[in-house]
This record gives sequence, C-alpha cells and structure tokens, in this order.
Amino acid sequence: MMHINSTDRITVCGLPGTGKTTFSKYLAELCGSNLLIYDPLDQYKEFPDECRYIPRSDSLEEFEEVCGRLCARSNVTFLIEEVERYLGQGKPLGPNAFDLVNRGRNWGVGIIAVTRRIQKLSKDYFDLCQTVIFFRCGLKSRKYIYDMLGKEESYFITRLPKYHFLHYSLEEENYGITTLVLGGGPKLVSDPELTSEMHQQTSETNPPNTA
Repeated sequence: MMHINSTDRITVCGLPGTGKTTFSKYLAELCGSNLLIYDPLDQYKEFPDECRYIPRSDSLEEFEEVCGRLCARSNVTFLIEEVERYLGQGKPLGPNAFDLVNRGRNWGVGIIAVTRRIQKLSKDYFDLCQTVIFFRCGLKSRKYIYDMLGKEESYFITRLPKYHFLHYSLEEENYGITTLVLGGGPKLVSDPELTSEMHQQTSETNPPNTA
C-alpha cells in the first residue's frame, strides 16, 4: 500500500474526528521506545511518560529546546501534534529545529507532523516530506491540495469517509486510498474500489492527450 522509512518526514492531516490522531497513534506504536511525542493536547496518555513531552505553552523557545535534545540523539521518531503551532508557515525556525528538519535524517531522526490545516504548515518542512496522509480535509485546505494534486483529487479528499485516507508519495507522485480498521487493534486495509473510483473521476475530467 505504501512504504514509510523510520527516518522519513511524514505529514498527517485532516479534520478532527476523521481518524487522523488514531492513525498517528498507530504509527507511533510501530516506533516502540524510539519515540518522542510532542503532545500539547495531552492525547497520547497510553504511551509511556518517557516517550511524551507535554509543552507548558505554545512557546517556540520551548519547542526549540526539545529539538536541541533530539539533535543529540539518534534512531528516534519525533511525532509533533498541532505542528502548525511550531513548524508553521511564517514562523521562524530556530537553529535546532532547522537542523532537525533539514539534517535529522543523517543521524536517524524521523518526523511525523500532525495537523488539521496543511496549508499552515511550514514550507521549509513540507518541501522535505516523502509522504502525505490525507484524511478528510476542510474547505479552507482545498485550494492548497488542489495546487498539489489537482481539482478532482482535492474534491475527493474533502469528502472521504471517516477512517479512510489517501496516501500520497511526494517522491513518486502516486497515491492510493486505505481504510484504518479498528477493533482488535488498528490495521490498514487498502481500498481498491475508492482508489479506482478516484482514478476514474480524474481520467474523465482530464482525458489523455491523444494529439
């Protein structure tokens, strides 16, 4: 369905209640103890305290301090909830955050950025992403997604059913639709029918140039 490396930069986006945080927890569990969650809303209570950091505020200085600690580590995944608060468009990147985003892969640091508003995410971060996970997004995100994927794809994403997501590889420029199945532990199941429907709608709207 999709291939994700532990050192990748990943963006998970979607409206509240669509499955975004449940999926992010699924990814976090795959990391084992090699994990640090920046958890401003205190949503990851089931994870050990040593794997969570609950910030005292939205202070960029506090975020920069935590990034500095991770710059000294290796083989760790940094999951950032409400990431637009800290790696937001127009917000200054401190030297530690800059190093983590741009050079962290070199010492084995992956980043999972979780946001409700992908258009608010720092372009400095997003330009280095390998994979984007789209749960149903709001209308204000639609133009941003339109510019990235196209008209039909952006419309499709704004009406995805709950717990369905489109995963898009920025490197290979391909996508598919997957269902996050709950009960007995979450698991991922590809959804070829929705993927086929989406490809069909796209081809009908943008027929191949046969000239």
